[in-house]
Amino acid sequence: MRRVRVGDIIELHRRQVDVDPAATYEEIGVRSFGHGIFHKEPIRGIDLGNKRVFEIHPGDLVLSNVFAWEGAVALAGKSERGRIGSHRFMTYRPRDKEVSNAYLRYFFISDMGVERLGIASPGSAGRNRTLAVSRFEEIEVPLPSMDEQRRISCHLDRVFSITRPLKDQVSVRDKVPARALLPSLVDTVIESTTPRRVEAGSFYSVVSDVVHPGDPYGDAECFVGLQHIESHTGRRIGSLPLGDETGRKFRFRPGDVTFGYLAPYLNKVWVADCVGLCSVDQYVLRPSEGVDAELLAYVLRSASTLAQSEGLTHNLVLPRLRSKLLAGILVADPRSLGEETKERLNRVTERVLRLSDLEKRRTDLCSSVMPSALNRAFAGLE
Repeated sequence: MRRVRVGDIIELHRRQVDVDPAATYEEIGVRSFGHGIFHKEPIRGIDLGNKRVFEIHPGDLVLSNVFAWEGAVALAGKSERGRIGSHRFMTYRPRDKEVSNAYLRYFFISDMGVERLGIASPGSAGRNRTLAVSRFEEIEVPLPSMDEQRRISCHLDRVFSITRPLKDQVSVRDKVPARALLPSLVDTVIESTTPRRVEAGSFYSVVSDVVHPGDPYGDAECFVGLQHIESHTGRRIGSLPLGDETGRKFRFRPGDVTFGYLAPYLNKVWVADCVGLCSVDQYVLRPSEGVDAELLAYVLRSASTLAQSEGLTHNLVLPRLRSKLLAGILVADPRSLGEETKERLNRVTERVLRLSDLEKRRTDLCSSVMPSALNRAFAGLE
């Protein structure tokens, strides 16, 4: 297997455009992670100002010199004919007929290729990691015969043609994830049990057990912030060990209910199962005597509560539901629901969680097929 310098097999082609202020131009961009070229809105020449732009031709290997380190590499097709790119886009053509840009495009979006582009793009992140022409052309790549290059490209084209529609379908379906249906299902179960509505503040007290930086943690085990609570389900999906906290925190205890009052539309309500700390963007609600914590959490996560929370905060730039407003929201009386209703709510939640987990698995599988095919295609070439 030959290993060759990029600069020995492809060359940079710059086709600078003499911009006509009265003409209209269409620029391209290149998505990261091998997701291809996209087209920007048409722009008048006069609005380009002094920006240097270059023609893009079908068959060009196009790299964003700003984001090449994260796989912003693409192959221009027929739809790019007549379009332009800024000086940030490097366009390459093969030096002879023994090199396929389609093959090189796939190589540079594989893990192996992205790693090399990253090494050739020094810096910290973003626009500080620029790929210079000289560093790119010094990269060595494995170059099999032209027949093998075509075979690899055709195989990956087929994989892409199969996986792309599946990913698009998954993306459309996941715009409304299964867990977003849960608040309405909770309402349905609750309303079949009791129509009675009472102010939420009747069923809890707000606990302000504040821990300041440097205070002892006591029996607290971990930090559970808003980012660790899944929207709509009340499921804890993470935590952080204690030790590096800054700012004030609230302490919660098993059976307390934490309510995310910052951005309440996220619907992050959790029944604590340990002693820990949470952010001051969460209320710690301690259920009143005779009030079941799980049922209280269910009524606070219901669609009717969510709608009232959003109605009270929709005109705020940074939505925060004040404690008095939360206390005045009308909710089902959790004391009138009983164990049978709780079991029904638990069953509904379990089914939605299973569906949500299946959605995630489906998304992960769809997202992993192409990277796996890329890595397998190039694994034997080193």
